Amino acid sequence: MKSKMLILAGLLCFTSTVASAQTVYVNSSPNANFGSYHTYAWGQSPNPNQVASSFLAQEAQNQINTQLQSKGLKMVQETENPDLIVIISGGMKVQTSYNAWGMRGIGGGMGGITPEQNVIGTLIVDIYEVKAKDLVWRGMAQDTLNESKSQKNMQMVDKAVAKMFKKYPS
Repeated sequence: MKSKMLILAGLLCFTSTVASAQTVYVNSSPNANFGSYHTYAWGQSPNPNQVASSFLAQEAQNQINTQLQSKGLKMVQETENPDLIVIISGGMKVQTSYNAWGMRGIGGGMGGITPEQNVIGTLIVDIYEVKAKDLVWRGMAQDTLNESKSQKNMQMVDKAVAKMFKKYPS
């Protein structure tokens, strides 16, 4: 019985997995008066870092609209002189992690390492004050995308935007 427990403990000690959780970072300008902002528009200028997946970009934009409107802001066209301009950016990168396992026995042992590739997605929401031409708020989220389940990715975008805007000054 003790030997089985030792083997199990050994397996647990030598097993390593990399788990990633959604990380969200938010920062805002201490000089910005968020109470004075009433309107926003989406930036129309070309963005070299725009989100590559049009479905994820559309989902992010819909969720951001919902969040900003729940904060009392009204969406207008850029030509209507909004208080704020919103721009979303993002990207994807492939990250390799390694899962290792092993056990030690009499006369040697055995083990292995298995590489695993994940696609990490990043979403950045920048909000600029039009009059001052300054960045007043930035939210950034990063998570592992699921290549086979697009609905799960949509849910991750929803969750990321909600987490970001919980920290939006009102």
